[in-house]
This record gives sequence, C-alpha cells and structure tokens, in this order.
Amino acid sequence: MSRVAVWLAAALGLAVCAATVVSLTLFALAVGLVVVVASAALTVTVAARRVTVTRSLDEREVLEDEPLLLSFGVHGIGGLPVRLEVLFGDETGDEHWVPLEEFGGTMPFIVGRRGAYRLDPTPLRLVDFFGIFRRTVFAGELEPVLVLPTPDTGAHVLVPPGAPAEDIDPDGLRPYVPGSPVSRIHWASLARGGDLHERRFASPPAGLPLVIVETAGADDPAKVDWVARAAAGCVLRLTRSGGCKVMLPGDKAATEVTDAGARHAVHRRLAGLEVAPAGAASRMPGAGQSSIVRFPAGLVVPPRPPLPSGLVPMPATAVQPGPAEQGWNRQDPGVSAVGGLAGDEPAQERLDWGEPVRARSVQRKKAS
Repeated sequence: MSRVAVWLAAALGLAVCAATVVSLTLFALAVGLVVVVASAALTVTVAARRVTVTRSLDEREVLEDEPLLLSFGVHGIGGLPVRLEVLFGDETGDEHWVPLEEFGGTMPFIVGRRGAYRLDPTPLRLVDFFGIFRRTVFAGELEPVLVLPTPDTGAHVLVPPGAPAEDIDPDGLRPYVPGSPVSRIHWASLARGGDLHERRFASPPAGLPLVIVETAGADDPAKVDWVARAAAGCVLRLTRSGGCKVMLPGDKAATEVTDAGARHAVHRRLAGLEVAPAGAASRMPGAGQSSIVRFPAGLVVPPRPPLPSGLVPMPATAVQPGPAEQGWNRQDPGVSAVGGLAGDEPAQERLDWGEPVRARSVQRKKAS
C-alpha cells in the first residue's frame, strides 16, 4: 500500500470514528490529515516545476581505485519544504536513496573496473517533508568516461633495465616528467623563470627496451585487467628511466614512449585492452632488451566487481581525449616533488586536468 493510501485510510478511519462517537476532535484530525496530504501533493508539484538540477563531472578519466566525482547544482528549491535524494550504491540492485545534502552536493561514483563507459543521467527524487509524495527527476547528459588501469609497478613482471647513462646522449629539453631523476632536471631554465624542464636524451645505441603485452590465453576479463595494470606499471617505470617501446595486441609496429604524453596515450589504450588471438610475440629489429607482459599461470585473481547502475560499456575509441592532452599534469603519490620513487610501494597515479569539464543538465521528469 502506498504512503498516500495509508494517510487517506487513516483520515477515513478517523472520520468514521468521529461519526460513530460524535467527536469533533476526531473529525478535526481527519480533516487535518487530508489537508496535509493535499499540501504535500501541491508542494511536490510546485517543486517539480521550479527546481532545476545540474550535474557536472570534475574529471572524465580516473583510475580504477578512484571515484568519478559528480557535482550537482540545485536551483529554485528555496522556501519549499522538500528535500532532494540521490540514488547511491556500489552495484546494481544495492542502491538506496540518500539525501543529496549528505554528500555536500558532490557524490562519489565508484566504477571499480577499467574500460570506456557511457554515463547516463543521474536519477534524483523530490520528497515532501512528510515523505508522502515523491517525484523522480534526472540530472545530466549522456557523457563518455574512461577508467584507466591502475599502474602496478610491483607486479611480478621482468622489467628490462633502461639504458646506462653513459650510452645516452643529451638531445635538447622537454617538460619535466614526475619521477625523473634529479640529475636530469635543467635548473638553468627554472632559474630564468621558466617552467620545470628536464634534459631529453636520444635513444641509446642498443635501442629502447621493448615491452610486449600479450593477452592470448587470458580467458577471464579479470586476468586481462591484471595484464593491463602490470603493463601500465612496467611502462611507467621505464619512462622514468629514459623510455621504452610498447607493442599491444594487434600492433604492427611498436609505439615509442619517452614522455608523459606518449605514456598517457598508451595508458588510454590499456583501458580498452582485450583478449587477443594466440600468436608468437617476437622481438623487433633495432629494439633493446624486451619483456613480455602476460598473465602468469597459477595466479589467482579476484573476480571483477559488478558495474553500478547508470553505466553502459562502450568501445574505448569512442571516448575522445579530454583537455589533458594539451595541459594535463600527473601527480604520483609514490614520487617525490623532484626525485625518484619514494620507497618500493606500487605507484598510483592521479590525474589533474586543471579546469573541470562542465556539462549542462537535461531534466526529464516523471511521476513516481
């Protein structure tokens, strides 16, 4: 039985009792309940016409262990005895309605698994003070998001060593890559008031080390996730020591990774890594030492977490690079401000794009 029916049934019961015992008090209570129900209906109806809800994404790309931050803006609710609730939950079927004010207007939305997705409009509902009437509204637009694999620099993968310093010749300057050795920082450019730069070095005579990513035989998506994290960690470590070349399943040629931009492009591709047909992974001519990143036999990995509602998988190529391609900065909790790894803990990157991407909302309403 709905809440409206309960309130009206209570009013009817009081009216019957008032008529039976001839009590004006009970009759007044019955009339009061009807007035409360009518007021609640009018309040929610007016709020549905006046209230505007917007949703924006602070970042369109996050790591697996980081939430998407959904920021909501509410306009036109002032003076109305209603509250806004948002559907919150980590997985489909486990959601519950939570007052939006508990999140301070910004709700964490945890995906928990790499890949490209379409984020549907977020359902919210308007509720009157007594919780009698509710009306659902939707905030936001269809927006593509990309969840990147968290680099696992501690995975059991044989990482080929970078080239010795005496085998590398300086080749100009490039923007500083967090985690690069202090000895590579070009302090003169910083002293002249410029941005922090580091010396760029030419490829060593022996060639950059080659990282081959192999997913053949990984019949479980969780195993492919492990390969993606291990490959991202391997590339991250080699980029700090001078660079590397990377071959993903289906590549005809290796991709050279010597700076943060190239590493980010490979990181995006690893977000859409899939199982490839079995094939021999061979060394490329001109490459240095190589390492094949594949799922080790006998390793047990936990299953993938279920997707929360409101996300629809889509091809990784459908998510275009955001503004980070021009001016994004990577902050790594495992890296000091100017230096190498801070300890031996697996590094976890964090994206910082500066200005958030703002999306205007589209409201669609339906009676609950």
